[in-house]
Amino acid sequence: MSTPEQPPSGPPLRAFAMVLIALAIAFAGIGAMALSGNDSESDQPETTSSVARAAGNGAASVTSAKPPAAVTSARPPAAITSTTAAATTTTAPVLDKSAVSVRVLNNSTVSGLAAQTARTIESDGWTVGETGNYSDGSVSSTTVYYSASSPAEKAAATEIAATLGVSAEPRFPGITSASPGVIVIVTAP
Repeated sequence: MSTPEQPPSGPPLRAFAMVLIALAIAFAGIGAMALSGNDSESDQPETTSSVARAAGNGAASVTSAKPPAAVTSARPPAAITSTTAAATTTTAPVLDKSAVSVRVLNNSTVSGLAAQTARTIESDGWTVGETGNYSDGSVSSTTVYYSASSPAEKAAATEIAATLGVSAEPRFPGITSASPGVIVIVTAP
């Protein structure tokens, strides 16, 4: 009668298993933090985890400044899988406010509305080169217009619109051929 073959065991296999367990714990902690979605800063020190192989015996050690956040799952523990994604940090380019021409045109019966709006825009660091009236039609609400072919104008228009609490849109047919720059057409408040 033959005996079933036993899988190899001993110190090397146990050390390998310990390394795998330590890695699983580290990745589960990282996955739990990524899934928690908590971007707020706290007074607690940041979690620092490291998995290192100790010299000589192959054992792994896991160190942490604070424990990872708890994860609740409807899945049984054996079915939990963890994935991590690399964090991408992008910094928006600094917009040169002096590089974009800004015009403010009044499309209402309120006298001085373009000048008042221009002061608001200038207080945010923009240079308004022209104020006046827009009488070639009626615009339904205050809007900041940009040339669709100019990424710089679009970025400027979006920022100016945010300052004014209005929308930014590509130029409409009545102003597409106007000289380059952002055009703010203001209507009665």
